[in-house]
Amino acid sequence: MDEFMRIAKLLEEGKIDPEEAGRLLEALDEGGRAPAAAGAAGRLRARLERADLEVRVREGLSAPVVEEDGGLGLRLEAADGGWQLTGTSRQRFLGAFGLLSARKAAVLALPVGVGLELRLGQGEVRVEGVLPALKAQLGQGRLRFAAAEALDVQLGQGEVQGSVRITGGRHRVRLGMGRVKLVLAEGSDVQLHASTSLGELRVRGGLQHRGEGRAQHFEGALGSGQGRLEIAVGMGEVEVETP
Repeated sequence: MDEFMRIAKLLEEGKIDPEEAGRLLEALDEGGRAPAAAGAAGRLRARLERADLEVRVREGLSAPVVEEDGGLGLRLEAADGGWQLTGTSRQRFLGAFGLLSARKAAVLALPVGVGLELRLGQGEVRVEGVLPALKAQLGQGRLRFAAAEALDVQLGQGEVQGSVRITGGRHRVRLGMGRVKLVLAEGSDVQLHASTSLGELRVRGGLQHRGEGRAQHFEGALGSGQGRLEIAVGMGEVEVETP
């Protein structure tokens, strides 16, 4: 966890840019342990430097559609049994204290049952609808999703918020600095392991815990604990709502 805090601090001080933070996070990926995408009908891999991205899950689609490009020069191609999304527009990073040019925004529509794998240097991502699997790696920004069934998120600095229903497999959220707010949906059967090296840790609902300060940790289970969810924050807040 110290490495994640170091990356977040370098990013905050402007010593590295979000793209560099993303590469450092990838190097700490421990072999690319991805969540199982049970029931997924393919996946979309998206790699962008700086952007705000809205993703909408839509009935009736057979393939992803770029609904609004936002000047990013997005290119969507079929690849490896799924799709790949890249942007051709490059924007200069000018520091970590408000010296960034305005980020460009895009809207993407996904068919039901398609998982999302995202690498983003800096930006905000909002997902409407249910994803069978969400894998995201952000240097700096905010990730908000309505619902997912498999989760693998790494973020240098920022916020993660959403709802997840876990019934098996291994899942994780790792954040260097910022806030994680997750809801474990009804029907989850999971072992929960949540920690923060420095900050506040709250678990509400059927499982209860509250602590703040240094080295907060919580372990608990819903059902028989068939799945496993690990949430680790270097500096910041962890909040989990349980059934």
